[in-house]
Parts: sequence; structure tokens; C-alpha cells
Amino acid sequence: VSRRFMWDVIADISTRSKESTILLTTHSMEECEALCSRVGIMVGGRLRCVGSVQHLKNRFGDGLMMHVRLAPVLSADVDRMISTSPSLEGVATLTKDQLVDVCASLAKPHRADQISMEHATGYVLAESLGRNDYVRVRDFCAWWLSEDRFEAMAAYLGQSFGEPNVLLLERQNDLSRFKLVGAKHSLALSNVFSLIESTKTDLHVKEYTVSQTTLEQIFNNFASQQTQEMGVARGVEKAATGDHYQAMP
Repeated sequence: VSRRFMWDVIADISTRSKESTILLTTHSMEECEALCSRVGIMVGGRLRCVGSVQHLKNRFGDGLMMHVRLAPVLSADVDRMISTSPSLEGVATLTKDQLVDVCASLAKPHRADQISMEHATGYVLAESLGRNDYVRVRDFCAWWLSEDRFEAMAAYLGQSFGEPNVLLLERQNDLSRFKLVGAKHSLALSNVFSLIESTKTDLHVKEYTVSQTTLEQIFNNFASQQTQEMGVARGVEKAATGDHYQAMP
């Protein structure tokens, strides 16, 4: 509360009243975005960049971040898959060996390897196998269809922006986080929104967000370029080992 109060005071003096200019030094990028009309980033005692927050994002931003949440698989979708898959009709559960055969019959044998504790979504089926030695067919179908949707989404992004320019950063159940890189004209927000909106229904996209590289990430990129200062301050003698220092007598 006290921090927000101080932000309001600073904003009132510098922006609304236009009574004075305030020079603010901070490591909080949230504070910068809330208060500053111009931002400078210093690394190793040198000013590396200066400009508005939006200018820095446009100039030094490294692509776009996209969060996508896919729609959940419905019971009707599962029923449809079972009715159109001879290997699943009339079957209630599947053992590990049967899962391998079913994946092969559905023309994607590699998915049998994805039923493991290390996979972002396959771990659910792996837990069931470990606990019961079988997987319910309906659970398998729901997982299979969700994988189809994720792969379709990832393939569409790869086709639209180029596969090397689409990086999967994180995936958890129906939520995925991608990083889009490439030429700035192809990453225009209007272009990205248009591409997603035009196929949102077909790709089963429930919701999504697109954002620029955050100011925090830009700051960290600059900070990572800083070389460690190896000099010794006057009146301080460097110890023989390690990075510890001791005061001179």
C-alpha cells in the first residue's frame, strides 16, 4: 500500500502537475513501467539505452510471447473417436502392450513413448498404468484428442512463422507458452492476432494472449552482458584465495 501511495505522489508531481522532473533509480521494472516516461538502462557504469518503455520493447525486444489455452475435450468427442476406431470399440481398459498396439493402429506409434512420467500430459496415463496396470479407454481418447489439438496448433504456428521461429517454452495440460521470433514485420501484433482469430475455432483455441518481451527481460539481457569488476577498492587488500577481501591495517 505504501509503495502504491508513493507511486501516486510521484506520478502526480511529475506527470499530472508537470511541476518538476524526477530522476528515479530502481531495479524494479514494474516501477519503471508504472512511473517513467523515459527509461535508461545502465550496465557496468555505462548508459546502454534510453527511450520510452515502448521504444525499448520495439528496439530490444526478442520476439513475442504467446500463451494458448486449448478447449477441453468433450464427452461427445470421445464417443466419436471410439465409434470410428475399431481397435477401441467394445473395450473399457487398455494395458501397456495394448496401448502400443492402439497407438500403432491410429498411425502414430511414437505416442506410446509419450505415456511416461516425463511427458507434459502423458504422465496422467503413466500414473494410471503404474497404479492399476491399465488405462481407461475414455481417458486415453481424451488424452489422444488433446495431443491432436496441441500438435495442430504447433504446426499452424510453425507454418505461419517458420518452424525455427516458434519455440515451445512451457506446456502444462491444456496451457502452452510459445515464443515467436523472426522478422519484425511478421511479428506485428495485428498480423499475429489475425492469424489466430482466423482459425481460432478450427484449432479449438479457448483463449490466448500475445505480449511483447517484458522490460524485465530486456533489463536482464543487458545485465547478463556485464563483466565482473575485478579491480580492488583503495584501502582494501585482496585475499590470497577466493573472492573474499580483508581491510588493510
